[in-house]
Amino acid sequence: MNESTASIARNARAMMLSQIVTWCASFAFMAFLPRYLGATDFGRLYFAITASTIGFLLTDLGLTTLTVKEVARDRSKASNLFINAAVLRVAAWAVSLVVTVLFVRLSGYPSHTVQLVLVLCIANVFWGLYDLIHRVFIGFERMEYRSITLIIEKVFLAAVGVTMLLLGYGSLTIAAVILTSMAVNFAFSFHFLRKTIALHPAIQPSTWMPLLRRGFPFMISAMLGFIYYRINVMMLSSMTNEAVVGWYGAPFRLFDTLMFFPSILNTAVYPVLSRLFQSSKESMIQTSRKVFDITLLFAMPMAVGMASLAGPIISLLFGLREYSNSVVVLQILSASLVLVYVDFVLNTVLISHDKERKTVVISIVATITNVTVGYFAIRYFQTALGNGAIGAVITTAVTELCVMSMNIYLLPPGFFDKQSLLLAGKALASGLVMLGVVMLLRLESIHWIIAGGVGCVVYVAMLFAFKAISKREVRHLLGLLPFRKSNTASVMSS
Repeated sequence: MNESTASIARNARAMMLSQIVTWCASFAFMAFLPRYLGATDFGRLYFAITASTIGFLLTDLGLTTLTVKEVARDRSKASNLFINAAVLRVAAWAVSLVVTVLFVRLSGYPSHTVQLVLVLCIANVFWGLYDLIHRVFIGFERMEYRSITLIIEKVFLAAVGVTMLLLGYGSLTIAAVILTSMAVNFAFSFHFLRKTIALHPAIQPSTWMPLLRRGFPFMISAMLGFIYYRINVMMLSSMTNEAVVGWYGAPFRLFDTLMFFPSILNTAVYPVLSRLFQSSKESMIQTSRKVFDITLLFAMPMAVGMASLAGPIISLLFGLREYSNSVVVLQILSASLVLVYVDFVLNTVLISHDKERKTVVISIVATITNVTVGYFAIRYFQTALGNGAIGAVITTAVTELCVMSMNIYLLPPGFFDKQSLLLAGKALASGLVMLGVVMLLRLESIHWIIAGGVGCVVYVAMLFAFKAISKREVRHLLGLLPFRKSNTASVMSS
């Protein structure tokens, strides 16, 4: 196993272990949050989270992605880069705090919503700083530190948050708990940072403008990418009511948690691809293609399971009494899941290939598409069915399809070959067989968990039958799992 593939496998395993713990914590928190707050108060909180997160984008300045790339290529830059990037980020945070709170207040939202946004905007300063520290960890390919701090944050949030909900506290208290959990993450992240690099607090204003110029394409892409991914919440809030926002927000929170696999894999792969771009472009293409294959094979059963079992999933997590309108929303979101997984990989490849300026164009087109389609789709479904959330998730699928098409067009030559297209077809066929099996078992009144498990087994069996995967690929996938020794076959070897 060479150094690059060993790093990917090691860091993917570390992050997978973290994800198992944080996913369980988030799952527990999510199971209580919508139920105990109710659709209306949960809708307020979800709007506030979205508004504050959009405000957080103003603090990014493109420095997170730039930090990973620069540190991965030259680790001696880490201390100076972190210190000056942190100064710029805190200054940007102060501006974003004022702008976001004023916007919400002047837009006529009730005082409770304004207070929620204020608390969550304050939390952004801790989020921004620990996120920057995590980028240093990623550049050093030391994801275990990032994993530990995320586990601490999410377990703290789940434990304290659920306790507050059980005691009868509302959304404002939950917002305060979110703030505290981010502060805890920052404290532990800074502790590990001092173990990773020798910090030299040298503030150099002369470096600020070059940093901002180089980070500008990343900043625009991140801002527009997040806006087109989240703007539906803002549109729903202005065009419908808080209950509809809740119907949309509950399944979308679940959708977000399912982004763990491409996020883990691409976070582990990005610094490696950035190095390979300079040392071996052919190795970069081969590694990228293998990551794409693994991501696609993993995404298909997730999407099929979410579509075929949406009803019992919503019932278990949120309760059908208030969230029955979320079932169809989750079913439509399942179509977007494969597209989003694929776009994660393609975007990482483009940025590693120094095509970040091209991704700005993609983000602009995607934002225009999302706002335009969303305006008409939300209005239509709100009028026709009283559920504008359906229009919002259809908009997400259309936008992601548009993004995927542009990403594919801009990929470096040689990324796709006949084998890649054949694999995609086999994965789709296996997914359709899985869908048929799950639906048939559900008609026979088989418990939905058993039906889903059988469906997954059938999916894997079909992949073997179609010769889409072999025992070698299975070993590659298992090599990403925690609790396994690192002598498994290389995850990315051909």
